[in-house]
Amino acid sequence: MNRPPALAKQLDRCDVCGDKVHRDQLVMTQVEFLQLKAENYFNYSSYDTNWWTMDDAVDAGSISYGNRCDNARTTLSDANVISYLNGVQTWTGNGTLREIAANGTYSSSGYVTMSAQVGPHEQNTSPEMTVNLGICNSDGSVKQIVKTYTISGTTQVWFYESVATLNGYGLGPGDGEFYFYIEVTNAGNWWIDELQIEFNVNTLPRSSQGYPENFVRTSGASVFSSSHPEQGAITARKVCPNCQETVLKKTEKFGRTDEPPVADPVSTWNQEF
Repeated sequence: MNRPPALAKQLDRCDVCGDKVHRDQLVMTQVEFLQLKAENYFNYSSYDTNWWTMDDAVDAGSISYGNRCDNARTTLSDANVISYLNGVQTWTGNGTLREIAANGTYSSSGYVTMSAQVGPHEQNTSPEMTVNLGICNSDGSVKQIVKTYTISGTTQVWFYESVATLNGYGLGPGDGEFYFYIEVTNAGNWWIDELQIEFNVNTLPRSSQGYPENFVRTSGASVFSSSHPEQGAITARKVCPNCQETVLKKTEKFGRTDEPPVADPVSTWNQEF
């Protein structure tokens, strides 16, 4: 059978329609979008030794795809060893990820929503796991479970609780200050990412039940809703040929104008080099 030659090209996904195409067909373009209101009181939304510590579980390296697998890539060494690029921190065995610095201070009349993405490694043969969320004391020796999940795949786990109730457990260093933790029971490899703390999300439009709102990543400093409000913005996106806009496409949407489709030529004697 006559077969066409294979194209050794890397695939990537269009940021607009989501289709996978060869990367050489993608172009960068500016697009308008609505930046949604978001906040995160965790200084680090991913594992970082400046903010988080892991008890009991063994460090397996950044070997999971995580919640945003399109960001991950595989690379093959000269020794035929496959490794991950942009992988998510992964752990082996039962363990507790907890803060090493107190988080807060929150008003005792408010509510806190803690959330994270948790999942088994993609090759975990026993993916079911138990996930406990709550607060603990400074060294993690005393824990108070606020919510428990049993999951078998990537899941957003979260709890919504009043600051007054959390204060009542007596584990924080002060009024409205807490050490948050996530405890995972699983013998295989698993990961935690996109950790987030929001305050009084019941005032936002998505839900009146404290459900986590829009995720915003942090790396060294908290992000407050006052500095990340809902507003229009422009960003760059890589788009496939089907989603690329011609120059007049947007103009045609609102009706043609009397302007010519291209600029008038410039006289040669007016040009400078």
